[in-house]
Amino acid sequence: MSTTLRIALLAGLLALVSNLAVIGFIYFRTHDEAASTVRSQVAEQAKVLADVYRSGGRAALDDAIHDTLTYADPQTAVAVIGPDGSQIEGNLEAVPASLLNSREGYRNALIRLRGQTTPREAALVMHELGQRQWLVSGRIAGEGLAIRDTLERSLLIALVVAGLLGLLCGLILAHYVGQRIGEIARVADRISGRDLSQRVPVSSADDAFDRLGRQINAMLDRISALMEELRLLTDSLAHDLRSPVSRLRAAAHAAAQAGNPAEQEELLGSVIRQADSLMRILTTVLEISRSEALTGRKQFAWFDVGALAAELVEMYDPLAEQAGAALIYDRPAWPVPLFGHRQLLAQAMSNLVENAIRYGASGGEIRVRVEPSERSIRIEIADCGSGIPPERRDEARRRFGRLDTSRSDEGAGLGLALAESIAHLHDGQLLLEDNRPGLLTILALPVHAQLPKGLNEPSPRSAPVSVDK
Repeated sequence: MSTTLRIALLAGLLALVSNLAVIGFIYFRTHDEAASTVRSQVAEQAKVLADVYRSGGRAALDDAIHDTLTYADPQTAVAVIGPDGSQIEGNLEAVPASLLNSREGYRNALIRLRGQTTPREAALVMHELGQRQWLVSGRIAGEGLAIRDTLERSLLIALVVAGLLGLLCGLILAHYVGQRIGEIARVADRISGRDLSQRVPVSSADDAFDRLGRQINAMLDRISALMEELRLLTDSLAHDLRSPVSRLRAAAHAAAQAGNPAEQEELLGSVIRQADSLMRILTTVLEISRSEALTGRKQFAWFDVGALAAELVEMYDPLAEQAGAALIYDRPAWPVPLFGHRQLLAQAMSNLVENAIRYGASGGEIRVRVEPSERSIRIEIADCGSGIPPERRDEARRRFGRLDTSRSDEGAGLGLALAESIAHLHDGQLLLEDNRPGLLTILALPVHAQLPKGLNEPSPRSAPVSVDK
């Protein structure tokens, strides 16, 4: 069974069930109302005749019965039955056996009025007069039954029409749904044919299909960006590894050709250094990929960011002093707990501090700050160098995205890319701003909802700092 037919049948079934519920309510409500009306009329008529009998006796009752049969509805039934079951007064053609030996009260019975040939259902009230005589009063319910039969037939026809209309509406709905899904399927087919420029059409109605289309388009934009990034990565990786590999090959060839043992040992040391440089590049690329895949979240734990920053500042202070800069740390007044990956965050902060020392020292100061707030923690590294122009900051974030001024320096252009991927691992972001003068790099990380029980102040030495240089 096709999806279109299933949707149509489901819509028809839902319409049928809902209309059946409404029609059933109308039927039972109308039936009960009609029965209640007939019963109240019959009871009122019987009460009047009984009151006449109590106040005026049998003669007054006979006059009342005569007046009722003369002026009342021809569907009215009234009679006085004697002890032997015969009719003494009234308009019954014959007394039915179901009324003999009856008790007082309301009942339904088949009776035949005078002049009628077929019995008809009637609503009757029996009232004992004394001396084994009974007063029978009521009315033929045939008119009410006819109305009820007409109502039943009308409701049945309405039910069939409602089912057909529901099925038709289901077919229209299924056609609309199939058309919208077909648009998405056609885009998916073209994307399968490697045309990543295709997008799902979105209208201004903002319905569920439009929201789905926007989500798919956002996913396709992300895939396109990742594909472009992968292309740039492979191109950059091939370009930036060409020189280290060439130097490694040249050093290995020279070491093999060297006849002097001391010279050969020196060249072999150069080979090892070149190999270590390649290993660092590949390890950094691997760390970036792991961070973007969010695999490091299994190692998240609570630690003090302020204490981690203090350790890194103490570690890099001699290097900054050698570069002619002062490394200053504005330590917060209280511990700053963060739920995250301590080693990866140390790697990101180390890369930012190294960049500040390498490109932003210029004989000035490098300031490290940890600023907590209710919703986020900002780790800031500010230098007094030349900074990065706003139009080139996206280029600096890319993998192997070294700027022209740093091409001659050591490094592969992966520091900021790794720091940004680690920030994304923590649901944060890396910001590059103007320090006036210099560059202000910020790791903005969200704060965890609450501390776990028993953790009032994270230990500043909860895990060792491991920095890959």
